[in-house]
Amino acid sequence: MINCGEMSSFPIPFKESIFKEDVLGMSEMMSIVLEERKETGKEVCKKMRPAGYVPCVFYGPEYVKSVPAKVKTAGIAKLLKSGQWETVTFDATLPDGKKEMCLIREVQKDFLNGDILHIDFMQLIKGHKISVNVPLHITGRETCKGVKLGGVVDQILREISMEVLPGQIPDSFTVDISSLGLGEQIHVRDLSLPSDATLLVDKDDVAVAIIIPRGVVEAEAEEEQKEVEVVAKGKAKSADEE
Repeated sequence: MINCGEMSSFPIPFKESIFKEDVLGMSEMMSIVLEERKETGKEVCKKMRPAGYVPCVFYGPEYVKSVPAKVKTAGIAKLLKSGQWETVTFDATLPDGKKEMCLIREVQKDFLNGDILHIDFMQLIKGHKISVNVPLHITGRETCKGVKLGGVVDQILREISMEVLPGQIPDSFTVDISSLGLGEQIHVRDLSLPSDATLLVDKDDVAVAIIIPRGVVEAEAEEEQKEVEVVAKGKAKSADEE
């Protein structure tokens, strides 16, 4: 654990999303159409991608068998590239016309060129909590008090794990660290969580800290030593004069 002094707790606002949000910072559901995919297999999927589609599956508590489908690449690629897809909820139209609420649980990409290979959509049920990892972003690095004094920003947590109702999934958290001084921290408990959320991490975990580099500590120690020596010399001189 980082050896830093604790700071007083204060509420942290939600990040302004790339999507519309209400006062709780929750992104609105995006509509998406999952089209029928009768054939499966690697060769079928390879032919599908040049045609502008990504193979996918839909599954969930109410689906004994997963539903194979395909989704238009143009309608999903921008979201996946934004890095915000893990907490975005969808109003999905399934191949049989039924509508379900869901989120993206897994994305497979080609590690060489970044092309989207496959997507897993998971059903969400109202009133049933779902475990999610909500991204944590920080702002105010350039104006941070502690950084100006020689400190270094250490972001220990880049996401916050929690169980939350589908309608309360935060798009992300953003904390402003501009007011943090040397050795001060922001804890998980300082974040403004949805009312019914259950943390899957310790509330006392440090999310962000301004650590004091060894060089700064040594410089302060040298300065203090010089001040002590000056005071000592002053006292000695006064004693001689007496």
